[in-house]
Amino acid sequence: MPYSYLQLVEQLDVVPYRHQLDVFSAFSSKVYHLIAHDGKQTLGYLLPFVVTKLAQHPDIVVIDDLTRIVQLHPSLKTEKERNDALSKLAFQWRDEKVFETLKGWRNELYTIYDNTKNPYMRLERALCPLLGIVVYGCDINGYVEDEETSEIKLWIPRRSATKPTYPGMLDTMVAGGLGYPHGCFETCVKECYEEAGLEPEYVKKHLKSVGMISYLYQQSMDFDSEDGLILPQVVYTYDLKMDKSVIPHPVDNESEHFQLMSIEEVDQRLRNGEFKPNCAGFIIDFFIRHSIVTPESEPDYLTIVGKLHRLLPFPLR
Repeated sequence: MPYSYLQLVEQLDVVPYRHQLDVFSAFSSKVYHLIAHDGKQTLGYLLPFVVTKLAQHPDIVVIDDLTRIVQLHPSLKTEKERNDALSKLAFQWRDEKVFETLKGWRNELYTIYDNTKNPYMRLERALCPLLGIVVYGCDINGYVEDEETSEIKLWIPRRSATKPTYPGMLDTMVAGGLGYPHGCFETCVKECYEEAGLEPEYVKKHLKSVGMISYLYQQSMDFDSEDGLILPQVVYTYDLKMDKSVIPHPVDNESEHFQLMSIEEVDQRLRNGEFKPNCAGFIIDFFIRHSIVTPESEPDYLTIVGKLHRLLPFPLR
């Protein structure tokens, strides 16, 4: 049975909403809230087995099991103090092989923001999923449009079979995390070159900012394993309209190859479940913006658009 677009988006935005009283209540009973040192803002959702490990570090967190709150220690008053304490913890967990997630260590910092949009702390990318905090990225849909027929085709890569996550699945042309100190546009240009061999000057000339997607992802509803880690994400979306003569190609071995696909083929492969879950959402968003999916053609249009632009319950940049 092929997937509907709503089903595909529901694989991306997984965590229940507050108005879904029973399921949200069940979800809340299984997670902890990570809050700031001053107790004034919630930063993320933690799973119990992570809290168990955090409990071994009373100099970093204060835990209240009754209210299911994990507060960064009140003594961590400055960004540097928080950075240093959590960096030391991350290195310790990595070296002791506490979590599988930390095998993906990147030596790349992600910025976590406070309610005033100022940096609250900067953490190793691989640590962020364990803390359930908001991370940011950029996604680029590369496409070719026929000048006579206006037919659109998308450049679609197949992920490398050796990738630790979603090996062999289809993807959007280029995507990358927003690591400190790079901005969105800079990240797009860098990733286009690193992942698809596209020259920076060409990308700078043709790249177009077209919006963003936000969602609360959870690969599995297993709250006792790392597959259940909760991932709030904001991804800035970009379109790159390309000349027929410009052909992306693998550079950093993130992808095996690129294929130029018609909208009909992309649609079929989406419905077959061949795309990485979040990439299905990005492509559906592309279809909506280019009037390929419309309120007339899609009965779940409003729900899909809403779930692709979820208001996350945490401070944002």
